Amino acid sequence: VPRTEAEWKEIQKGFYEQWNFPHCLGALDGKHINIRPCPNSGSWYYNYKHRFSIVLLAVVDADDKFLYVDIGCNERASDGGVF
Repeated sequence: VPRTEAEWKEIQKGFYEQWNFPHCLGALDGKHINIRPCPNSGSWYYNYKHRFSIVLLAVVDADDKFLYVDIGCNERASDGGVF
């Protein structure tokens, strides 16, 4: 994660110059990753598609470099809870 204002401004500049998105500091997306559940895990990682999964949440810069990654949230969290 960028630590200085100058680093954030460089990210914003990249989005503006490459993608014509002014004031953008990152692109955010999430993905459900299918897993094999641990024995006795119950329904903790069971999702509405009838699969077991964990959630990967990531923020990238204009060059698709990861700025932040969170892995491991279970399916029972809302979108806001994952964020």
